[in-house]
Amino acid sequence: MKNPAIACAVLAATFGFSSLAAAAPGDRREDRQDRAEQRQDRREARQERREDRREARAERRDDRRDDRRVDRAWNQGYRAGAHQPAYVHSQPRYVYSQPGYRDHAPRFHRGSYLPNEYRQRAYYVNDWHSHRGLYAPPYGHQWVQVGSDFLLVAIATGLIANLLVQ
Repeated sequence: MKNPAIACAVLAATFGFSSLAAAAPGDRREDRQDRAEQRQDRREARQERREDRREARAERRDDRRDDRRVDRAWNQGYRAGAHQPAYVHSQPRYVYSQPGYRDHAPRFHRGSYLPNEYRQRAYYVNDWHSHRGLYAPPYGHQWVQVGSDFLLVAIATGLIANLLVQ
């Protein structure tokens, strides 16, 4: 009975010593060096990301400064002999007198917003029965007549829901 127990103990000891022998001191040193290199790589990558973010912020800040400088020059008006910005003419909000369209009439389309100057009672169509093609406006909407165009507009927002050109 003592012999199998002693044999098992000797066998277990040999397995334990063999695992210690496999983990030589040189291997542990190489593992530590690998982990140190990985940590260093992560630090360098983090530093590069920080520098990239700093550069992007500096570029955005410079762009904002340039925009403010141009706006300031634009808002001050033009003095005699002052330098004028390259873009003297800006595109109007609504394009007028396009070829193939009626003269002096703004262009509207579905999904755009009606300008505030047309959102007055003078432009509202109260009797939609008398105009051909118009139907009862849904709740919260109103027909508005601009020139010969009829626009179905949301009262609260000014969003153009429908457009009838006559």
